[in-house]
Amino acid sequence: MSNYPERPVAVLFSGGDSPGMNALLRAIARLGLNRHGVAVFGIREGYRGLLRAARLGSRSEKDLFVMKQEIASRRGRWGLIHPEQDIVMLDHASVSGIVGAGGTMLGSARCLDFKKPGSRAEAVNLLKNLNVRALIVCGGDGSLAGAECLTKESDIRVIGVPCTIDNDLFFTEMAIGVDTAVGTLVWAVDHFKDTARSHKRIMVLETMGAKRGELARLSAIASGAEMVITPEGGPVTMDQLRKLAESIKSGMEGGRSHTIVLVAEGVQFEPEQYVPSASPDQPPGKRNRAYVLADYFQTFFHQQEGELKDLEVRPSVLGHLQRGGHATPQDCILAARFAELAWNSIMDPSERSGITALRNGRVELVPFGAPDMPERAEMSAEFSRLHASLSSW
Repeated sequence: MSNYPERPVAVLFSGGDSPGMNALLRAIARLGLNRHGVAVFGIREGYRGLLRAARLGSRSEKDLFVMKQEIASRRGRWGLIHPEQDIVMLDHASVSGIVGAGGTMLGSARCLDFKKPGSRAEAVNLLKNLNVRALIVCGGDGSLAGAECLTKESDIRVIGVPCTIDNDLFFTEMAIGVDTAVGTLVWAVDHFKDTARSHKRIMVLETMGAKRGELARLSAIASGAEMVITPEGGPVTMDQLRKLAESIKSGMEGGRSHTIVLVAEGVQFEPEQYVPSASPDQPPGKRNRAYVLADYFQTFFHQQEGELKDLEVRPSVLGHLQRGGHATPQDCILAARFAELAWNSIMDPSERSGITALRNGRVELVPFGAPDMPERAEMSAEFSRLHASLSSW
């Protein structure tokens, strides 16, 4: 097939989306075309789209031939408007104008099927049949774990790129999307403050962060939120809840006009709190962290004397608002730097598979399974102390 590229590079986005993914896709495509003269295949919907294509291409030699023909002939935007085409050869026009756009134009998805070794073998077989020289996987810890499995089970070069607003990958100082998400949370806190000040209220806002509280911590410092609660401290006991409420009371008695509390979604309570079941046949479900805290604080203040007895507490779960929006310049720049590092590694025969990382301000390729940077834990502790000093009243 004369117009099918010799040794293309494939890229996919997996798991939760984060701002800056489109900037990364544009950088990968443009660097491949402009600097290295290598075609770039975009795979729709992450591992799910890769497996769909693998199963289609493995049915017969004819199906594989047809797939290659479609990839070669329906390029760029022409391929992207055909939803049944899971692999699209990108060109300049197809990635034009997307540098700051949120989400990912290729789509992303979670794929439990990819956890099966047999499914991953199907994906490897397709990549080899398409003569792919390397696969770039962009996503969080689960996506990169899948990429690591591919490196262990095949000889395909795999480059991981950390894209997650949680910033819970401690082998790198920063992941793509964190800066934008912090900015979004600061914007949200600013808007909640208007009502909180007007009514002298406590606002409890739940942020993302299932395992670590980096996003909440950074946002609390940048927004001036008075309190931040993260998973790193372990389950929050009833005694700790009382101390948190006493701290809020002290600040309000000292003249505070409001209190903003940020709580990461991964925070646990001891004993755990639950919402009532919808029916006797259904198991109880865990309540949102913001609502657990708000209920406790509201009960606490209703038991007080004087004006604080009427203090109102309002919870809000910010949810996927944090993932969207126009990527900040910082995220777009980091995406370009990670893309360049990925290409440098792919084109260097002496390099191996690995993950792009930001360390001490420099981009480096670290091996899959790289240990956490000690500096990250130290920095988190420093941020916690800094916030405590800034928010004291």
